[in-house]
Amino acid sequence: MLPGPRHAGLSDRKMTVSSCSCLPRVTSSPVWVTIFFFGAHVRELGCARFRVLGPDRPITAAVGEDVVLPCHLSPGLDAENLEVRWFRTRFLVYVHLYRGGQDHYSSQMPEYQGRTEFLKEGLSVGNVSLKILRTGLSDEGQYQCLVKDGDFYEEAALELKVAVSGSSPILSVEDYQDGGIRVGCRATGWYPKPEMLWRDFQGQQLPSFAESDTQNHDGFFEVEKSIVIQRNTNQNVSCSVRSTRLPQEKGSTISISDPLFPKASPWMAALFVTLAACLASLVVCALLVLRLRAQHAAELEKRDAEIRHRDMEIQKHSAELRWRNAVVPVEEVHVTLDADTAHPQLVLSAGGKRIRRGDTRQAVPDNPGRYDTYHCILGREGFGAGRHFWEVDVGTEEGGVWAMGVAKETMKRKGWINPAPQDGILALFHCGGKYWALTSPDHTALALAQTPRRIRVYLDFEGQQVAFFNADSQDLLFTFPLAPLNGERIRPWFRVGPIAQLTLKSPPSSSPDVPGLEDPLHPSCFSLPSRSPRRRVPHPPESGT
Repeated sequence: MLPGPRHAGLSDRKMTVSSCSCLPRVTSSPVWVTIFFFGAHVRELGCARFRVLGPDRPITAAVGEDVVLPCHLSPGLDAENLEVRWFRTRFLVYVHLYRGGQDHYSSQMPEYQGRTEFLKEGLSVGNVSLKILRTGLSDEGQYQCLVKDGDFYEEAALELKVAVSGSSPILSVEDYQDGGIRVGCRATGWYPKPEMLWRDFQGQQLPSFAESDTQNHDGFFEVEKSIVIQRNTNQNVSCSVRSTRLPQEKGSTISISDPLFPKASPWMAALFVTLAACLASLVVCALLVLRLRAQHAAELEKRDAEIRHRDMEIQKHSAELRWRNAVVPVEEVHVTLDADTAHPQLVLSAGGKRIRRGDTRQAVPDNPGRYDTYHCILGREGFGAGRHFWEVDVGTEEGGVWAMGVAKETMKRKGWINPAPQDGILALFHCGGKYWALTSPDHTALALAQTPRRIRVYLDFEGQQVAFFNADSQDLLFTFPLAPLNGERIRPWFRVGPIAQLTLKSPPSSSPDVPGLEDPLHPSCFSLPSRSPRRRVPHPPESGT
């Protein structure tokens, strides 16, 4: 058997990348026959496949220096005729674009203009790294390296961290304190916040008396620590400041001579004893007064607590009634994936409840409703009115790429699409352990208290919104207005990238219980009725409190 695309020799790598193009002409008949059958075998396997790999740890660069963001293909195929797109959170506005053997700058992010260099020396062996010139603090963050060959593409995520080594520590004698001398140490212009340490002449770390740090409008840190030096102990000390990202450390040393220390006198000692006795008497009297006041305050607090508890019960009862009227009736929908819309590289489970991305394109009909470029799929169910929700298990390895939400039924499905509200998609996006709402013109980064493993999607035509919740903690993740999709029939929408696997919730074996009006009701524990079988909860009558 002839070797497959992943096991071709070095001399065949260029042909493997462009295996969907025409084979070269050869005059010898036997050789032509061999190449013909080899080409047929390659076509049968599909276009050449590769993986895009980046570093497994963040890249660190010093501000003002050039940095290379490494990215390469596996296996190391010839990438000269491929499209390589470096971008951050927005696909269309890129950091750098190489396509058709040339660099393109028409839609480059303004802050990167004149500061990027695509390294072409290693293209023939699959090296698609990018150099950023004169690194700044704003360059810190996550980058995407996407390589496209025809309809096939792969991508990798990597993180860039920047650092600045600021000034050497400046030491200053500040004041007399506790029979010693307080000495301060200050350093400015560092990023990120550096570590500052006081040490004695033997290199042992000393405890600091006070410390502080501030960050200016340019993002640089100023840190300061002070210690108290006592006579005959640690009179020679040093202060050092070091970067937490770069192997750089700067230090300064100070020596305090004996004449600088304060001298004790007998009358001062007597004064201190007298003041201590007076202070002890004042403390005893103050404690007695505080005890009486505490008893009185406790009685007042007890009465106030009873009043607050009664008010909270009234407010809770009113809130429960308002909440029931707002969310009931609502239907739980057990969504099933529509195989007729799935990109050929997506693999569905037998029941249509689980979806992942395979390594090869499957032989499926190219019907008008199928996505052919973006790795997307729709749910079978469509909605035009009412309130509905469904749940999706998004448990994935670190770095999995996926997006999920809703889309209008008439959205574009051929070629590249822009997952944004104006193009009919309201969705969340996950990549590299971070989450964004796909808003426009810029995506909205989400700061989550807990990483969701199961996401609940609410589609509310009555309230004109689409909301995403962490189904385990009930935390609201993000809410979209439904206005961009008004007048359209709406279906669940999913995009599945590398590593990710999405699983839709299946119907329970029996119908869930619905709490009655006499049961306690909270949004986090309310069991919503499912669509199959359908159960509706009527609005409870308003009652006085």
